Amino acid sequence: MDIREFRRILLLTFLLPIAALLIVSGVLSWQIRSANLAVNQLQLIDRNLQRLGQAQKLILDQETGLRGYQLTHDEQFLDLYRGHEGEIVQRLNDVEQTPGLSLPQTIRVRTLRSSYLQWKHEFADLHIEAVRTGKDENPAEVNLRGKAQMDIIRSQFSETMQATSVLRQQSVGVWQERARVTRVYLLVLSLLTGTLIAIYMNHQLNRVSLSFQTSVTSLQERADQLFASEQRLRTTLVSIGDGVIVTDGHGLVTMLNPIATELTGWTIDEAFGQPIEDVFDIVNEETRLPIESPIARVKRMDRVMGLANHTILRRRDGTEVHIDDSGAPIRDAEGLMVGVVIVFRDITHEKQTQRILISNERLAVTGRLAATIAHEIHNPLDSVANILYLLRTDSYEEEERRHLLEMADQELSRVTQISRAMLSLYRESRTPVPVELRELLQDLISLISYKIQRAQVTLEQILPETALVEGYPAELRQVFTNLITNAYEAADPGGSVRVELIRLGDGARVILTNSGAAIDNQTQQSLFQPFFSTKGERGTGLGLWVSRGILSKHGGRIELESPAFPDGTGVKVTVTLTRKFVVHAPAETA
Repeated sequence: MDIREFRRILLLTFLLPIAALLIVSGVLSWQIRSANLAVNQLQLIDRNLQRLGQAQKLILDQETGLRGYQLTHDEQFLDLYRGHEGEIVQRLNDVEQTPGLSLPQTIRVRTLRSSYLQWKHEFADLHIEAVRTGKDENPAEVNLRGKAQMDIIRSQFSETMQATSVLRQQSVGVWQERARVTRVYLLVLSLLTGTLIAIYMNHQLNRVSLSFQTSVTSLQERADQLFASEQRLRTTLVSIGDGVIVTDGHGLVTMLNPIATELTGWTIDEAFGQPIEDVFDIVNEETRLPIESPIARVKRMDRVMGLANHTILRRRDGTEVHIDDSGAPIRDAEGLMVGVVIVFRDITHEKQTQRILISNERLAVTGRLAATIAHEIHNPLDSVANILYLLRTDSYEEEERRHLLEMADQELSRVTQISRAMLSLYRESRTPVPVELRELLQDLISLISYKIQRAQVTLEQILPETALVEGYPAELRQVFTNLITNAYEAADPGGSVRVELIRLGDGARVILTNSGAAIDNQTQQSLFQPFFSTKGERGTGLGLWVSRGILSKHGGRIELESPAFPDGTGVKVTVTLTRKFVVHAPAETA
């Protein structure tokens, strides 16, 4: 039996029950529809009985109120009488308008409605008016006439409800008969369908069984080939240069390659069957808290996942290594996850190199600011020296001396401000603290304003709002020092730089725009790569790379747009910071 014949048998085996079920469903649907019609008719009859009962109760309430008023002449008894006429008539109209209502029943309802209206208008209303005006001369005779009319109404109600009850019993009988017929149809069709399917399936299963016996040998051969392929796969995993750990669906280790054995300190025999958390013990570099294992994360996200930044692997002997890794699900032929494979590598050397690069960039920033700070401090110190000279050599009035001393105090305050800003540029903070961006930007601009003036660049500050964010002040100062320096260096003499601060609902945004030449797309794609610089020997190629890393650590982002103006010039850099962020939050990567 070839695959086409087998597929045809499977298709017929699949379609035959469906066709039989469709036939049975069609017959049952027809019977169920008939039963539903009977049920709907029964519901309409029940609703009419309810309406008739409600109308009868309202008429009795009117009669009770009328008698109470006749005996007591108290208008409160008429509350039961007033306002019920419309509702009673509506109930009777609803019964009369019921779909499928028989002609005799319609006549009964109309007669009942006429009798009620005649009682109300020709007896009850006139009697109330006679009692109210004192003209009720023979109440006994009037009451007998009203009683006679009410007896007719009650008799008509009884006849109508009795006729409706008879219709209900007939509908119940019809429904029961249709339900019985449905059960008979279901039984007969089920037996017939089951017999036909059983005969057909027995024939086809015999054919498939013979074919299965023929396929066993072929499957055995394929199993041998699969085993050989698995051996080649194991050889490949053992030979690759990264650590590889394989687990089953429960997170128990099933395989380690030699690199994984070297990095974890566990041999394959020791690790086999152990929970992955014991063999692959990872913690956060800063907090020293355990990190969610890639196994748990892959199970939760059901896709390839990467580790968080700042991840350390604690080896079995207690030593530690920085690692980068990813976890991927292992699926069976049906797409179900039956295990997870972890691939990781030692990045300790890379981390050390990265720290050195960041340190070098911070030293470069310090060097760029050194000359500016010297100039900024020198000018106010010269002013103070001149003021002291004048105070020693000349005699001034008390008011003039006070004015000169105030000038000297202002200049010394400026020196103090510059010194404090320089110290805070690299004052480390171990935990995030509130940072006032407006004050931070003003301090940085005051430090480099001299260089901006020398570059013949106009600086526009739009810092109207206070904007608090959470972060590391020294690192944020480094970011904005780099960005402002890049902005005025990129602007041509006579150009301009604008620094704008915007407060957001969940943070703040700083926009730096310069009027220099635009940056082409190819250059933009490389700007944030380490060691790429457009300044030649004057640049380190690390400023934007380090700045983006710092902003990513703060949960922020940096975006570059060029050209920034309609004339095809300018560069706009946008920095967005959040109000709060989680220190070293796990960064899930696909």
